[in-house]
Amino acid sequence: MKISLVKQLNGTFKLAYDSDFEIAKKIKAGDVIEYQFKQVRNYKFLKKFMALINLCFQNQEQFSNINDLRAELTIEAGYFISYYNLQGVETRRPKSISFASMEEDEFEKLYSDVLDVIIKYFHYTKEDIDENLISFF
Repeated sequence: MKISLVKQLNGTFKLAYDSDFEIAKKIKAGDVIEYQFKQVRNYKFLKKFMALINLCFQNQEQFSNINDLRAELTIEAGYFISYYNLQGVETRRPKSISFASMEEDEFEKLYSDVLDVIIKYFHYTKEDIDENLISFF
Protein backbone atom coordinates (compact mmCIF):
# COMPACT_ATOMS: atom_id res chain seq x y z
CA MET A 1 0.00 0.00 0.00
CA LYS A 2 1.16 3.49 -0.78
CA ILE A 3 -0.47 6.78 0.20
CA SER A 4 0.47 10.42 -0.19
CA LEU A 5 0.52 12.79 2.76
CA VAL A 6 0.61 16.57 3.05
CA LYS A 7 2.33 18.15 6.06
CA GLN A 8 0.15 20.70 7.84
CA LEU A 9 1.35 23.88 9.57
CA ASN A 10 0.78 22.30 12.99
CA GLY A 11 3.23 19.50 12.16
CA THR A 12 0.67 16.78 11.53
CA PHE A 13 0.12 14.96 8.26
CA LYS A 14 -3.10 14.81 6.26
CA LEU A 15 -4.06 12.41 3.49
CA ALA A 16 -3.44 14.08 0.13
CA TYR A 17 -6.07 12.46 -2.08
CA ASP A 18 -9.46 10.75 -1.82
CA SER A 19 -7.88 7.52 -3.02
CA ASP A 20 -5.50 7.70 -0.04
CA PHE A 21 -8.50 7.89 2.29
CA GLU A 22 -9.88 4.65 0.82
CA ILE A 23 -6.57 2.90 1.47
CA ALA A 24 -6.24 4.37 4.98
CA LYS A 25 -9.71 3.08 5.91
CA LYS A 26 -8.30 -0.44 5.68
CA ILE A 27 -5.86 0.25 8.54
CA LYS A 28 -7.42 -0.59 11.89
CA ALA A 29 -7.11 1.67 14.94
CA GLY A 30 -4.07 0.63 16.94
CA ASP A 31 -2.31 -0.97 13.95
CA VAL A 32 1.35 -0.05 13.70
CA ILE A 33 2.43 0.84 10.20
CA GLU A 34 5.83 1.77 8.84
CA TYR A 35 6.28 4.98 6.91
CA GLN A 36 9.15 5.62 4.51
CA PHE A 37 9.60 9.27 3.58
CA LYS A 38 10.05 10.14 -0.08
CA GLN A 39 9.42 13.59 -1.49
CA VAL A 40 7.52 13.38 -4.77
CA ARG A 41 8.50 15.47 -7.76
CA ASN A 42 6.64 18.66 -8.49
CA TYR A 43 4.43 17.98 -11.53
CA LYS A 44 3.89 21.71 -12.15
CA PHE A 45 7.65 22.21 -12.37
CA LEU A 46 7.85 19.42 -14.96
CA LYS A 47 5.16 21.24 -16.96
CA LYS A 48 7.24 24.44 -16.69
CA PHE A 49 10.28 22.57 -18.02
CA MET A 50 8.30 21.19 -20.94
CA ALA A 51 6.92 24.69 -21.62
CA LEU A 52 10.52 25.99 -21.71
CA ILE A 53 11.46 23.35 -24.28
CA ASN A 54 8.33 24.12 -26.32
CA LEU A 55 9.05 27.89 -26.23
CA CYS A 56 12.56 27.26 -27.51
CA PHE A 57 11.31 24.82 -30.16
CA GLN A 58 8.73 27.29 -31.50
CA ASN A 59 11.39 29.99 -31.84
CA GLN A 60 14.13 28.14 -33.69
CA GLU A 61 14.58 26.53 -37.10
CA GLN A 62 17.42 24.06 -36.56
CA PHE A 63 15.39 21.16 -35.11
CA SER A 64 12.35 19.65 -36.81
CA ASN A 65 11.52 17.42 -33.83
CA ILE A 66 10.96 18.72 -30.29
CA ASN A 67 12.28 15.48 -28.74
CA ASP A 68 15.58 15.89 -30.58
CA LEU A 69 15.84 19.45 -29.26
CA ARG A 70 15.09 18.35 -25.70
CA ALA A 71 17.67 15.57 -25.95
CA GLU A 72 20.34 17.90 -27.30
CA LEU A 73 19.65 20.58 -24.67
CA THR A 74 19.77 17.96 -21.90
CA ILE A 75 23.07 16.53 -23.15
CA GLU A 76 24.61 19.98 -23.62
CA ALA A 77 23.58 20.84 -20.06
CA GLY A 78 25.65 17.87 -18.87
CA TYR A 79 22.88 15.37 -18.11
CA PHE A 80 23.82 12.41 -20.24
CA ILE A 81 25.04 8.83 -20.15
CA SER A 82 28.03 7.87 -22.31
CA TYR A 83 28.28 4.49 -23.99
CA TYR A 84 30.02 2.91 -26.94
CA ASN A 85 27.92 1.95 -29.94
CA LEU A 86 28.45 -1.15 -32.10
CA GLN A 87 31.09 0.64 -34.16
CA GLY A 88 33.05 1.43 -30.98
CA VAL A 89 32.25 5.15 -31.14
CA GLU A 90 31.51 6.89 -27.87
CA THR A 91 27.94 8.18 -27.93
CA ARG A 92 25.85 10.17 -25.49
CA ARG A 93 22.18 9.91 -24.67
CA PRO A 94 20.25 12.21 -22.35
CA LYS A 95 19.51 11.10 -18.80
CA SER A 96 15.91 10.23 -18.15
CA ILE A 97 13.88 12.97 -16.47
CA SER A 98 11.17 10.56 -15.32
CA PHE A 99 10.00 10.92 -11.75
CA ALA A 100 11.49 7.51 -10.93
CA SER A 101 14.89 8.40 -12.40
CA MET A 102 15.53 11.94 -11.16
CA GLU A 103 14.93 13.50 -7.75
CA GLU A 104 13.45 17.00 -7.44
CA ASP A 105 16.72 18.74 -6.52
CA GLU A 106 18.54 17.29 -9.55
CA PHE A 107 15.61 18.21 -11.79
CA GLU A 108 15.69 21.83 -10.53
CA LYS A 109 19.41 21.96 -11.38
CA LEU A 110 18.70 20.45 -14.80
CA TYR A 111 16.10 23.16 -15.47
CA SER A 112 18.58 25.88 -14.56
CA ASP A 113 21.36 24.33 -16.64
CA VAL A 114 19.09 23.84 -19.68
CA LEU A 115 17.98 27.47 -19.36
CA ASP A 116 21.65 28.52 -19.46
CA VAL A 117 22.19 26.41 -22.60
CA ILE A 118 19.19 28.00 -24.30
CA ILE A 119 20.44 31.48 -23.44
CA LYS A 120 23.95 30.62 -24.72
CA TYR A 121 23.03 28.97 -28.02
CA PHE A 122 19.82 30.76 -28.98
CA HIS A 123 20.81 34.18 -27.65
CA TYR A 124 17.64 34.79 -25.67
CA THR A 125 17.70 36.69 -22.41
CA LYS A 126 16.33 35.22 -19.21
CA GLU A 127 13.86 38.10 -19.10
CA ASP A 128 12.60 37.28 -22.62
CA ILE A 129 12.13 33.65 -21.64
CA ASP A 130 10.37 34.48 -18.35
CA GLU A 131 8.11 36.94 -20.15
CA ASN A 132 7.07 34.47 -22.85
CA LEU A 133 7.10 31.22 -20.90
CA ILE A 134 3.69 31.85 -19.33
CA SER A 135 1.97 31.62 -22.72
CA PHE A 136 3.28 28.05 -23.15
CA PHE A 137 1.68 26.67 -19.95
